[in-house]
Amino acid sequence: MREPRTAPAAWHLQHSRPESLVSYFDPWQPVARQLDMLANRFRTIKALCDAQVDSLATEHVALAELRDALAFHLMRACVWWQVDFSPHAVTGLQATSFMKHVRRHTDRFVDDDTLLDVMTWQHYMHRADSGHIMVTGTDPLCRGNTTIVYGIDGHRGFRFAMQRAGQKLEWNDITHADFVASCLNARALHCLIETECTAIGEWDLAREEHIQASRYHTQHFRTATQADPVERYATALDQLSRCHSRFGRFEFENIVNHMAFSVVQTAHARGVSIADMLRHGTDRAVSPRIAGSLKKRARGHIATGTDPLRHAELEAMLDQVETGFALSGGH
Repeated sequence: MREPRTAPAAWHLQHSRPESLVSYFDPWQPVARQLDMLANRFRTIKALCDAQVDSLATEHVALAELRDALAFHLMRACVWWQVDFSPHAVTGLQATSFMKHVRRHTDRFVDDDTLLDVMTWQHYMHRADSGHIMVTGTDPLCRGNTTIVYGIDGHRGFRFAMQRAGQKLEWNDITHADFVASCLNARALHCLIETECTAIGEWDLAREEHIQASRYHTQHFRTATQADPVERYATALDQLSRCHSRFGRFEFENIVNHMAFSVVQTAHARGVSIADMLRHGTDRAVSPRIAGSLKKRARGHIATGTDPLRHAELEAMLDQVETGFALSGGH
């Protein structure tokens, strides 16, 4: 997908709506890609709005509303997946300026205004009351006679409940720090209720492995600036090798690719080869083949973890970085 050179505003009004960029209730969509799309489209559309600041055209009004919607959903996504978010670092705006965009959106949509309050100040909630829960939606992927309902409570924790037709909604007592953790626990219980699932161990492993993965999600927007990118890549690669659940492997494949991209990005900034980065970046023993595989993983991150509108730019950056000699000393 590429943004056309002509009529970019019209293109974004069709292709950059939040509902087409993010899927909150599907944990199988890469977190990194959805965050990158929301952040990049917000920055791009804000720049278009700034360039049309004196315009009274209907298109400009619609574009400004889209910019504000993206601001809200960027903030929501960061809360949803427990991602540290600095508006200035991610968007270039001070927090107060960024929140003006969020507020302009929630002033127009009462449901989003309520959700923003639940995720932040909780003026409408019984604050610190785990029994006061706002329903955020139902699981679109579960099957059977039992529906999974999701919510956020007075502790800003993510909760789930099971509901059968004609029966009262019963919320599970466990509070989760992010939506995915809640979803995995809910699907484990749903599997048990609906099928007396014998593969419950798969869900248990997925939950444990997500705890490790969630630490990387939290640091998503700081990945590019963190020290020791090679060591972080090696650590993530080791964690991937120890994943046994399908979902754990899915999360860590994406994380390892992101860490690999961070190594290549740092190599580009320093003007060195990937092999140079690997030689001096970790005390661990590293296979001579890792430089080539690392670049392949970095390309994987571009393909599945970034906004398609940035692919050409990021691929060009990758092409400028030399793999370098084998780690055996250049022979």
